[in-house]
Amino acid sequence: MLDIFLKDNGNFINYGSEHLIAFTLCILFIVGVLYASKKYWTTDQKFRYIIIITILAASSQLFKVFYKWNTGIFHPHEDFPLHLCNMMTLLMPFIFIFKMRIAWGITFFWILAGCAQSIFTPTLTESMPHYEAIRYWLVHSVIIIGALYGFVALGWRITWLDAGRSILGLNILAAIIYPINVMLGSNYMFLNAKPPGPTFYDLLGPWPGYIVSLEFIVISLFLVMTIPFYWNAIKNYLTAKLT
Repeated sequence: MLDIFLKDNGNFINYGSEHLIAFTLCILFIVGVLYASKKYWTTDQKFRYIIIITILAASSQLFKVFYKWNTGIFHPHEDFPLHLCNMMTLLMPFIFIFKMRIAWGITFFWILAGCAQSIFTPTLTESMPHYEAIRYWLVHSVIIIGALYGFVALGWRITWLDAGRSILGLNILAAIIYPINVMLGSNYMFLNAKPPGPTFYDLLGPWPGYIVSLEFIVISLFLVMTIPFYWNAIKNYLTAKLT
């Protein structure tokens, strides 16, 4: 009976019907949680519910590690939670438990500029109801919720300093992960090779050139993502200049 949840099937197809259904459910889940947090939840409920949601996602991520380890199928080159999305999943509960606004500001850019594209171009091989498929969609939905939750539900705001910290932090993280990849023969954060399947990485050229392209894209995206939070100040400045 458990085989349908645990036995690899390799049946997932990008842009197939399952992808469309899963993507739609993710969007509905994200919008539903954000809407409820804004309209119906008290301040205490906002923190309580997002902590429960993020712990659920983090638990699903840890289950993958423990299950593979206990069954003897753990592979260090692919099963440590060292991809950016997986690390964000484990960090999210702490951000909201300890109300770490600065950490949220850093991860906001990592998630929305990087991890969010994973629901559009998933690097997934197993189809439902395999636990890996459940984990994949849950994890990516929840970290997107976490990134948006800070300003939608809690009123936190992004600053230029957050963008700078996020750019610096991402490069530091990449500098730590790259030698780990070399030692393990892994490709965490897709620093040593492109992810499998059709993804936006295919537009950026071969390795290692796409790393340089990503650096410029990341800086540009992070700066553009900051503009909406300063839009009123920018508009007032331009208005004053033109009058």
